[in-house]
Amino acid sequence: MSEENIPPVIDAEQKEFFEENGFLAIDQLVPPDDLLPIENEYADLLDRLAHRLFAEGKVSSRYDGLAFGDRYGRLVGEFPDLHRFFNISLPLLNGGIDPDTFRMHSGPAVFGLLCHPRILDVVEAFIGPEISSSPVQQMRMKPPEKDLRSEVSGHSNIGATTWHQDIVALLPEADDTAQLTVWLAITEATIENGCLASIPGSHRDGGRVHCANAKLASEPHVPEHTLQGRDPVPLPVGKGGVVLFHKMNVHRAYPNRSNGLRWSMDLRYHPTGQASGRPAFPGFVARSRANLDEVLRDPSEWSRSWGRARDDILSGRYRGRLFEDTRWADVAVC
Repeated sequence: MSEENIPPVIDAEQKEFFEENGFLAIDQLVPPDDLLPIENEYADLLDRLAHRLFAEGKVSSRYDGLAFGDRYGRLVGEFPDLHRFFNISLPLLNGGIDPDTFRMHSGPAVFGLLCHPRILDVVEAFIGPEISSSPVQQMRMKPPEKDLRSEVSGHSNIGATTWHQDIVALLPEADDTAQLTVWLAITEATIENGCLASIPGSHRDGGRVHCANAKLASEPHVPEHTLQGRDPVPLPVGKGGVVLFHKMNVHRAYPNRSNGLRWSMDLRYHPTGQASGRPAFPGFVARSRANLDEVLRDPSEWSRSWGRARDDILSGRYRGRLFEDTRWADVAVC
C-alpha cells in the first residue's frame, strides 16, 4: 500500500472544522490501489448480470467491450432495476416488496472497504475505538444524467440526491446515536459529475421538515424554499477521498452532467452498543480495543447475515418497518 500523499489521521484543526460545520472533506484517504478489489469485483458482477439479462431477453445487448461505466450506463438504461443488484443494502421498502428485485451485493471487496484501517482510523478520531459498522449504507453508481430514463432519474443511487439529513431514514431508537457518515469516492467527485454539497452549520438546527418524495418513498427531502439564505458549499474530492457528515447536517449530491460514471459509497458507523436505527438489517463490530473477539473479520459471515435478514423480511418473520419515511413531514411546509 502506497503512503504517498496520504494525509495523517484527523488533527485538532480538522475536528474543530467538523464540529463547526457538520462536515469535513478529505481529498485523499484510501489509496487508489486499495480500490482495485472493488472495481474488479463489480466488473465481474456486471459481466455476469449482463449475460443473464441478455439471456432472459431483458436487455438488447450484453455491451461487451465497453468500459465499465459505459457498459453499466447502457444496461441500467434498458433495465432500471439493475442498480438494486449493485447496492450494498437491501431496498428500503415498507411494503410492496418484489422478491426478484429485493436484492443487494455483499461481496468481500465491499466488506474490505467497510473495515479499511484508514477509514476506521478516521472514524475512531470522532466516535472512539469501539466502532460498529452500521447497515445504513448505500452504493451510488451514477451514469451521466442525460442517459438516464425518467423513472429512475430521481433515485439517489443513480441520479441526483435531494437535500436531506441522514437522520431522516432512521427509526427513533437512533435519535441519540452518534452516527458518522463516511462518503467514499470510488471515482473522482467533481462539481460536473455530481459531487456532494453541504449547508455549513446546519447540523446545529435540529431535525428539519422533510417532505415526501413523489417518485421514491424512501427518499423524503428538505424543500429548497426552507433553505433560503443558506449557501451550500460544494465538496469535490479525489478518487479515494472521503466526506464526513454529522447525521443532522443538510447535504445533497449534484446531478452528473459529465460523460462518465460517478461512483461512491455511503458508509456509516456508530459506537458499539448504540442503536443503528435500522434494526431489520445487520450491522457488525468493525473495531474494538476492549473486546477483540467481537470484531467480525469474515466477509462470508457478513454476507450470510444479509441473506438471513432478507429471508426474515420476505418470509414475514420480521414484522417491523424497514425505515422511517413520514416522521419529519409537515403538511403546512410541504
